[in-house]
Amino acid sequence: MIFPIESAAGFGVRVAIKPEYRITPPPHLSSHAGDNPRSNFQFDFELERKILAEAQKDNPNWSKFGSEYMPTKSSDTSTSKVTALDPIVSKFIAMGLSREAVPIAVDKYGDNPTKIQEFVNGYNLLREMGFSSNSVAEALVTNDNHTDKALAHLLNGSS
Repeated sequence: MIFPIESAAGFGVRVAIKPEYRITPPPHLSSHAGDNPRSNFQFDFELERKILAEAQKDNPNWSKFGSEYMPTKSSDTSTSKVTALDPIVSKFIAMGLSREAVPIAVDKYGDNPTKIQEFVNGYNLLREMGFSSNSVAEALVTNDNHTDKALAHLLNGSS
């Protein structure tokens, strides 16, 4: 409902809201509820700029973004030792393949890029499904890197 009103300054409008259309204000939150924890994550904008600039090039060189920017797992020292000592492993990791899968693939297939790529692709897919590293590696090697056969192997619980 709109009612015209007169005031000393001139005319105005008064609006009345029917009770059935009124909403209640939100409850008052106490100020002593405690501080919310804040993240201390610091995004590296300079690294992001370098990566984007490299991606713009016709022939990007991703190897310069190698180990100094890659996070290391302190719990898995055997893989990092193998990576540091084995130039074949380092070569495949520099190509962007999984740090977790490459040492296993190189151990099984040596310096065969086709077999290593097949193994790493299947390994990553099956690990994302939640299977353990050892089970995935065994299933892929047993089934000549055929991901579907390895998955069937894992789902059937065959050892």
